[in-house]
Amino acid sequence: MEQYLLAFLFLFTYAFALSDFTGARGRLYAVLAALASAIAFAARTDPWENGVLVVAFALVAMGLFSAVVWGTWVLLERRAAPARIVTLRHAPEWSAPAQSGHAPLPLLAPAVAVPGRSGADARLRDPRG
Repeated sequence: MEQYLLAFLFLFTYAFALSDFTGARGRLYAVLAALASAIAFAARTDPWENGVLVVAFALVAMGLFSAVVWGTWVLLERRAAPARIVTLRHAPEWSAPAQSGHAPLPLLAPAVAVPGRSGADARLRDPRG
């Protein structure tokens, strides 16, 4: 049971170590936790060489998965239409004032942000001008 827990902890913390989700300090803690759980997993495996091989295969499998996802993203990105700001010309039905007399919320449409393309940002634009 301990090996399953250590393997899950290693995969979880290794993913956090590779991401920007937690910032620099969080990545440092994730790296230390991944290293500690990988060493503990290998130590709990009999013989320990098999534990090291399992950790190495897990690293390669995560790398291959990331490469496949990135390649799919690149292929789909090339097929996508160019980024443009989409605004609502008319207020949708659900934004009509209620019977109580409350005014509808202002209409804001987010911009489509595409990394690597010039002029793409995440600003909001009021469609009424």
